[in-house]
Amino acid sequence: MFELFKTVLTLSLFGFGLTALLLCLKPVTAKKLPAKWQYFVWIAVLLSMIIPVYKLIPRKEARKIPLIPQNAAAWQEAPQEAPETPETVIIEGAPMEYREVSLKSGLQIRLLDLLAYIWLFGSCLFMLVVISSYAVYIIRKRKKAVKLTDNAVFDFVKKELNIKRHIKIRMSPEVHSPMLVGVFFPAVYIPCREIPDENMRMVFLHELTHYKRCDLLIKWFSVFVNAVHWFNPLAYLLCANISEACEVSCDMAVTKNMSDAEQKIYMKTILDLVE
Repeated sequence: MFELFKTVLTLSLFGFGLTALLLCLKPVTAKKLPAKWQYFVWIAVLLSMIIPVYKLIPRKEARKIPLIPQNAAAWQEAPQEAPETPETVIIEGAPMEYREVSLKSGLQIRLLDLLAYIWLFGSCLFMLVVISSYAVYIIRKRKKAVKLTDNAVFDFVKKELNIKRHIKIRMSPEVHSPMLVGVFFPAVYIPCREIPDENMRMVFLHELTHYKRCDLLIKWFSVFVNAVHWFNPLAYLLCANISEACEVSCDMAVTKNMSDAEQKIYMKTILDLVE
């Protein structure tokens, strides 16, 4: 377990450095790089925090001689006495890698292994909280939602983006701005308000572009990376910047081939729905 934790620590340190560097360079990259490439750069940082590429680099094998300090060897040979008190005690007199924790039951575990299990528990708890919160959120939105079976604007936008998969449309009073949910069973939620067809087309273009680019998968992947590196404060900033870059690059992708008049309608629609 500790070997896995050690790999995570190495990747987390590497990701910490990359994220800090990109945050420092953000005022420059925001002006020089297109929104799509900014999005890709943040995704690359995500991948670097989960794939141990450095292990693929060949290294010369050196002769390994186990070096155990004299005091550690003497400590290992000494008979272990059962603790008289129920308190957890850290055995001193040995380096960190040889240090153990004596538990009440007489079991012993290395201190670094204990840290590894704490990390694993934190990661599982993080994902459990996120998934349960998301499930409650979707159930609440879906509870009062009305399914729309026929929408000519939606069908037109699907053909425009060459999307053949069946995607549901739901109108819910709990939704204040349109959103795409569901990785396996995608659905577009829209608010219960009158939206002209011209503006509705812009809404569907935005949400279905998210679907076509698999942005939901990337967002869930970022959540998984954040769970693995829950102890890293910059992992949270990384996910926030990915979400921001995702929205900006999606807007740029939608408006890329639009006329000036259509771009104005698109931006006005987005701003009105946000308000």
